[in-house]
Amino acid sequence: MTFFMRSLHYMRFICLQTAPLKKSVYILSALFLIACQPTSPTEALSSDNNEPVDIPLISADSVTITPDHILSIKPTRYQPSLGLQGRIEPIKQINLMAAQPLTVEQVLVSDNQWVKKGTPLLTVRRQQVLNKPTDSADTKPNIEAEGKTTISNAESTSTSEASNSDDVADNSKDSTTAKKTSELITLRARFSGRVENLSVQAGQKIEAQTVLLKLSDETELHFISTLPIEAESQISVGQTVNFTAEDRVDKFTGQVSKVQAVKQPMQLLVYVNVINNEVSRNQLAPDMQVTGRVDYGQIEVGTIVPKIALHNVDLTQIQVPPYKPLRSLTANIWIIGQDQRLTRQPIEVIEYDPLTKQYLIAGISSDSLICLANLPIESKGKKVVVS
Repeated sequence: MTFFMRSLHYMRFICLQTAPLKKSVYILSALFLIACQPTSPTEALSSDNNEPVDIPLISADSVTITPDHILSIKPTRYQPSLGLQGRIEPIKQINLMAAQPLTVEQVLVSDNQWVKKGTPLLTVRRQQVLNKPTDSADTKPNIEAEGKTTISNAESTSTSEASNSDDVADNSKDSTTAKKTSELITLRARFSGRVENLSVQAGQKIEAQTVLLKLSDETELHFISTLPIEAESQISVGQTVNFTAEDRVDKFTGQVSKVQAVKQPMQLLVYVNVINNEVSRNQLAPDMQVTGRVDYGQIEVGTIVPKIALHNVDLTQIQVPPYKPLRSLTANIWIIGQDQRLTRQPIEVIEYDPLTKQYLIAGISSDSLICLANLPIESKGKKVVVS
């Protein structure tokens, strides 16, 4: 009996001593199990800026994602357009250039002076070598400096020579009868405009190919934009162009006046005449940088996506007004097809909405699903499993 009581007391002592240890082990086990539990999809896909955080599980032949990684197509209608950019300049502008050595006799205008068509600008004297004295009667001075170049609304600059094409006779055959004579020529304005870059003075001798002055009509303005040659079928003469100018709040209107394809480099030159109205007359001036757009084609359908859906693209250029790219902006996006396989598809970014911070894209069929997960390129072709 005494032995039994002693044994019972010993067993009770052992139990009392081991109870705290068992409780500690149980608590540690529970904490371990809690720590090993996966977080909920909502917790896993939330971040500081409320954008999804990618946690796909990728295996050899499948990609496991959550429902939050899947975005349905939301059709949105939009008008296709092309971005145009250029610098304002006068439609009519001309550089008066000496075709041969001259001497300036008189300067009849001043720099920055507005002159009417036909106004005398300069008088110059040129030397001629004649075979016979009677030749002088056959050579008539060009008092308007018309030259061989004509002004065209489709040209940005023109060059006028202060001589006729036949004003110098050939004296190489009979030097015994040749003699020198001088001719006084008056250069006149071919159109109304402003005198610029006047750099000559009376008595100055001018070498051939020297620019005498520039004449510009700033009442009629245009700008020239460069587009890829692929846009040739999308733009035509007469289309309306809406544009803005640097440091100006108002919007302006222009019209395509000419479309010209050039070969080196292969590109398209688009000439846009500014619509002359009170707004443009008061605010637009030469050398201003302008940016505009021209609509083309029929209404098309795109879809709205968040930034995390777009890959391999720099979006900073359309995150400022007018929130549309000047050139075609291509990105890649993950598509889940009807066979539940992943496809990496190129698309075009059309526009950015600064209010929703989302992007309008084109190039996705309405029967597809968009995968928002940032997957490696090796995920292409793998089957999607939604967990």
